[in-house]
Amino acid sequence: MKAAAVAVTQAASFQDYQAQTPSARFSDWLVLQAGSDWAAATEHEFTKAIGDSTMPAPAYVRYLIEDYTFITDLASTLGYLVAKAPTMRSKARLSAFLALLTSEENDYFERSFEALNVPETTYRTAAQGPVTRQFSELLLTSSGKGPYAEGLACLLCAEWVYLTWGLREARKPRPKAFYLAEWIDLHAVPGFESFVGWLREEMDVVGSALSEGERQRVAQCFKDMCALEVAFFDAVWEGS
Repeated sequence: MKAAAVAVTQAASFQDYQAQTPSARFSDWLVLQAGSDWAAATEHEFTKAIGDSTMPAPAYVRYLIEDYTFITDLASTLGYLVAKAPTMRSKARLSAFLALLTSEENDYFERSFEALNVPETTYRTAAQGPVTRQFSELLLTSSGKGPYAEGLACLLCAEWVYLTWGLREARKPRPKAFYLAEWIDLHAVPGFESFVGWLREEMDVVGSALSEGERQRVAQCFKDMCALEVAFFDAVWEGS
């Protein structure tokens, strides 16, 4: 599901990209605009350690705690996008993902914390680290105060990054630690792949109707989100 546009020279505008690529997709152009941040996010050492079963427990605990503090903000982001989505079909797809997020993933976190001996008081009262706060602020601002296209671009980036590394790590031998194996499972199942595919299709449709200035702002949102994904993985991997 990686973007098919990586071999194309980075185009300043989507119109230029369309001229270079007959089968141009707006979502692929967003990946091009993200530049090296896309590869840095999808191929980060942290993501590879999950599938290799070489993940240090302290790094994964840091990751789970930060991600757990982020889930509420992601749910709010989806709520904003449901409200702004232009069609009932779009509202239904986003609502279904919100329901999944608040059920299956929450159960995963609680079981993983228990297995890693993280006290409930620790993860229930944890404050977001600085990078996670920036991550949340971008999502909440773009989806809550910005137009639908900007919030959608941020969500697309976040979920597409996880699908990309999830599918790659799923091709490796399954980790023995359930919290590593199931985290890959959650991001490499057909249902999640279908949802990210739909996000791309939705972004393609929405992006094609934007002005050039609006497209550039959407591309900046996508790029900023990509850079924050890298910073987030760096922080939990290095303990910074």
